[in-house]
Amino acid sequence: MKADKLTFAVSLLAWGALYYLLGWISLFLDGPESRVAFIWLPSGVAVAAFLIATRKQWLALWFILFLARLALGLTFHHTFHVSLVLALFSLTSQMGIAWCVRYFSRGYDQLHKIVTWVISTIVISALAALAGVGWLSLLAGSVQMQWLWIAWSANVTGTLFVTPPLMGLLAPADKEARRESLAGVCLVFAVLLATLYIFSDLPDPSDNVAVIYALACLPLVLLTAATVICGNRLASLAFILFSAGVIYASWRETGPFYFARLTPEESVLLAQSYLSAAALLLVFIRAQKMHGTAGRHSRAMAYSLDPETGRMSWDPHADPTLAAALAPVTHREALLALVPDPQQQARMAARWQAVANNQPVAETFRFTLAIAGHPPITLTERNMLMMSDKDRPVIVAFWSEDQGSLFQPAPQEEG
Repeated sequence: MKADKLTFAVSLLAWGALYYLLGWISLFLDGPESRVAFIWLPSGVAVAAFLIATRKQWLALWFILFLARLALGLTFHHTFHVSLVLALFSLTSQMGIAWCVRYFSRGYDQLHKIVTWVISTIVISALAALAGVGWLSLLAGSVQMQWLWIAWSANVTGTLFVTPPLMGLLAPADKEARRESLAGVCLVFAVLLATLYIFSDLPDPSDNVAVIYALACLPLVLLTAATVICGNRLASLAFILFSAGVIYASWRETGPFYFARLTPEESVLLAQSYLSAAALLLVFIRAQKMHGTAGRHSRAMAYSLDPETGRMSWDPHADPTLAAALAPVTHREALLALVPDPQQQARMAARWQAVANNQPVAETFRFTLAIAGHPPITLTERNMLMMSDKDRPVIVAFWSEDQGSLFQPAPQEEG
C-alpha cells in the first residue's frame, strides 16, 4: 500500500513538472508578457494525465496541475488573480475532455473514442475560450474578442498533437514491434533528419509552392511508416522529435510555412494545423493497427445461462486459456463473485434479467474479472440474446478481451 502511494505521489509530481515545463516553453515562444499563448502545450499533458489516472485520482491530479499553472503565472510575473481564474477554466475544460472520452466511449470501438476526443476537444475548448475571454473583457472593461480565436486554437492544437504521443509513450510495450526495433530506430532518425533539413531555412521565393509543400509531406510519410512498423513508443518518440523540430522552426520563423505573402500569425497557425493533422494521422493509423492486431490475438468466450436454475455452460471451442480458467464457474452466482466491482455485478445481473424478460440489450458492457491465480482481465460483452436449447430458454452471451487503446480508460474503472 505504501509503495502504491509513493508511486502515485511520484507520478503526480512528474505530471506537474511536465505541465510546467511545456507551459514554460509555450509562454517563452510567445513572449514573457503574453497571457494567451499561440500554442498551449500543457493542454495535451493535462488531457493525457486525466485519461491515464483513475477518477478517484482526478482531484489530486487537478490540484497538482493547478499549482503548476499558478507557478507559471508567478514565473512570468502575470497578475495572480488573472492566472488563478484562467487556470480554473483551462484545467476544468481539459478534465471535461477526458470525462467525455470515458463516458461516451463504447468499449472496443476505437474509432468512436477518437471521434469523441476530437469533438469534445473542439467544443469544450471553445467554451473555455469564451469563459476566459469573457473574464479578461470584464477586467479590461472592454470586449477582448481578439483573443478568442487564439485561445481556442492554442488549446485545440495543443491537445490534438500532445495527447497522442504521450499516451503512446506510456502504452504497454508491443512485443511484435520489438523485432522491427532496428528499422524503427532508423526511421526515428530519418524523421528527425528530414524535419531538420526541410524546416531549417526559409523557402526560396523562386521555388514552386507545390514542390515546397510536397517536401513538407516527406516527414509525414516517414512518420506513417514508423507508426505502421514500430511499436507505440518508438512511433511516439518519432512524432515528438518531429513536433519539436516544427515548433522550433516556427519560433525561428523558418520552414516551408513562412512565405513573404503570409503574416507571422498565419504562418504559426499553418504550422499548428500541420502538426495537428499529423497527430490525427498517427492516431487513426494506430487505431487501425490495433484493430488488426486485436482481430488476430484477442481472446473470445461465449456461454449459455439457464435463467431459471442459474446453471452455466461455456463454449468448448473458445480460447483455451480462458476456457480453463472459467471451467469451474458453473453457476451465475459464482460468475458474479469473480466481478470485484459491485456496480458491474449489478449491471451484469440487470442484463440477464432484461433478456429473460424479452427486453433488447443492444449496448456493449465492459467489465473486469478477477480470477484466482490469474491477473485481472478486462472483457467486453458485445452481444446477449435469448435462445432455445432442448425446448428450454437459455441466455447466450459473447465476450471478447479488451486489447487496450490510445484512449483506454484506466483498468480499475468502467469505460
